[in-house]
Amino acid sequence: QRICIARALCVNPSVVICDEPVSALDVSIQAQVLNLMKDLQQELHLTYLFIAHDLSVVQYMSDRIAVMYLGKIMEMCEAYELYRHPVHPYTQALFSAIPIPSLKKRAKRIILQGDVPSPIRKPTGCGLSTRCDRCAQICREVDPPLTDVGGGHLVACHFAGK
Repeated sequence: QRICIARALCVNPSVVICDEPVSALDVSIQAQVLNLMKDLQQELHLTYLFIAHDLSVVQYMSDRIAVMYLGKIMEMCEAYELYRHPVHPYTQALFSAIPIPSLKKRAKRIILQGDVPSPIRKPTGCGLSTRCDRCAQICREVDPPLTDVGGGHLVACHFAGK
């Protein structure tokens, strides 16, 4: 990974796309690589487009996060705001799967029922409509636009902020 980072930086980019850069690494090596990336970001004033499934890595590396489902942005805002107040049902389900290291506090897990639709044959309307417990007729017919629910917090849900 360090060699890949060096190769990417040899052309002096301002933006580096990182697609699962630490997913196959041991946890201790992950930490070293992520810390190196943060140091390089500060020193070289880099912008990372960071693609990952590990939510703890995403939280550590990100200033702003976009949550995607079937190739569409469902929610996007500052990282601290997203972890403090997820609005979209998909984001809420993702975050409910994060283990909480506490004997007293037990988070309720949100399970999305059904199968993930084919990205080739997406459902009409909202991509999550076949799995969302808040789904209404409008969700099956109209793909919701990204709407600002306050402070640059964008959500693609017909019921966001309601």
